[in-house]
Amino acid sequence: MTRNRASRRTRRFFSVLLMLSLLLTPLGPGLSSSAARATGTVKNRILNVRSSASTSSSIVCKLTQGTKVNIISETTGDDGLRWYNVYFAYNGDAKEGFVRADLLNVSGSVSGGSSSGSSSNIVAGNGSARFVKPPVAIIRTYASTNADIRSRLERGTSVTVLSSTKGGDDGRTWYKISFNKNGSAMEGYIRGDLLVETNPGGSGSNSTDVSGTRYVSVDAAMVRTYASTNGDIRSRLTKGTQVSLVASKTGPDDGKLWYKVSYQDNGYQLNGYIRSDMLSETNPGTTLSDGSSTGSATGSTTPGRVIPLVANVRTYASVRGDIRSKLSTGTDVTILSETTGDDGRKWYKIAYTIDGVALNGYIRGDLLTVGTASGGGSSAPSTPPAGSNANTNTPAVAYVRTYASPNGDIRATLQNGTKVTILKEVTGDDGQKWTKISFTQNDQTLEGYVPSSLLK
Repeated sequence: MTRNRASRRTRRFFSVLLMLSLLLTPLGPGLSSSAARATGTVKNRILNVRSSASTSSSIVCKLTQGTKVNIISETTGDDGLRWYNVYFAYNGDAKEGFVRADLLNVSGSVSGGSSSGSSSNIVAGNGSARFVKPPVAIIRTYASTNADIRSRLERGTSVTVLSSTKGGDDGRTWYKISFNKNGSAMEGYIRGDLLVETNPGGSGSNSTDVSGTRYVSVDAAMVRTYASTNGDIRSRLTKGTQVSLVASKTGPDDGKLWYKVSYQDNGYQLNGYIRSDMLSETNPGTTLSDGSSTGSATGSTTPGRVIPLVANVRTYASVRGDIRSKLSTGTDVTILSETTGDDGRKWYKIAYTIDGVALNGYIRGDLLTVGTASGGGSSAPSTPPAGSNANTNTPAVAYVRTYASPNGDIRATLQNGTKVTILKEVTGDDGQKWTKISFTQNDQTLEGYVPSSLLK
C-alpha cells in the first residue's frame, strides 16, 4: 500500500513537471518562433495571486519572494493598472491566476503588451472629452498624489484630455487635462480612474443658473467647496451676511437643495455652496444682549473697545479658531453681530482696520466694552498691533491657505514680520506665484501657502 501511494505521488509530480515544461518552453502554444514566452519572478515577500485582474477578486493562493511564474498575457485591471495572467506550480499542482505587473521582475516579451514600465494601454486619445466621476476630484500640478493641488472639480464637470501617462509614483494611469474654472482656462493632472466617458450627473447635469440675493438665517453657516456636508469648509458666514445666488442644484449625498453663492470674505470675492435652508430672502439681523440692533447689512452697528492688553481676534466664534489679528487695549472696533460660541460664551463679530485694511473676525464678549468708542466710533486701533508697519504698504496680516489659491481655506493668520521657513514656490490656480511655508503658531509647527509677494 505504501509503495502504491509513493508511485502515485511520483507520477503526479512528473505530470506537473511535464505541463510546466511545456508552458515554459520558448515555443509554447500560441507563440511564434520569433518570441519567447515571458517569465516573471516575485518581488515582494508575499504576493497575492487573484482570480481576476482586480484587488477585490478572491485570492487563489500566496506566492513567496523569488517564485518563478509563466506569463500568459497582459491586461488592464479595474484599477487602471497592468496585470499579468500567469501559470505556476503550487504545492505539486499547476495553478493559474492574475498578479499585478509591478510586483514581478519580468524577462521576455509579454503577449498582448509590453513588459516594460511604459504604457501601451492608453484609453483616452488627445483632445477627447471626459467627465469627473466622484463627487469631487482633485487636480494636481503633476502626475502624483504628492503633487500640489491645483483645483477641485465636481462630479459631471467636463474636461479635455491633452495626454496620458502610466507609471506615476503610484503606478496608475494619469491624464493631463484642460478645463474651465470660474471663467479661467486651466490645466492639470487627474488620475485616470476619476474620469468616465459619459456624464454621471452632477454639476454638469442638475445645476440650474439662478440669480438674486439671500441672507444667512442661522447663527453660523458653513460654505462648502461642493454641494455636500462632506465638502471642505471654505468660509463660515454669520447671520445676516449677504450672498449672491449663482446656481442651484440637488446635493448628491443628501438630496437637498443647495445654492452656489458668491460672497465677500475679508476682502476676497469667493464662491461656494450653502444649503438652501440656511438662507432667507429677507435680512434676519440680530440683537445684542443690551438691546441694540446689529448684524444686518443694512442695519445699524454698535461701537466697542478692547479691554485687555492684547486680545485675540479669531476666524470664528471659538478659542479653536485661527488667530486673525491681535488688538491692543483701547482699540476701537465696530460690533457687527453677536453669537454663542462652542464654549457657551458670548462672542462678537467685529469690524476693525489695520494699516488701512478693513478686516472682520470674532472676539469674546468679555474682552470688549460695548457702546464705547473714541473719535466718533472709528475702528482704527489707537496703536498698531504687534507685527504691523504703519510706514509701509505691507499688509499687517497674511492669510496662510491650505493650497495655492485665494480660494483655499485659511489655515492661519501671520503678523507682518513673522519669520517662516520657505519650502517651495508654485504657481497657484490664479496664475500667481505662491510659496509653501512652514511656521510655528501656538507651539505647533504648521504648513501652508501664502502669495510670494508677501515674503521678503
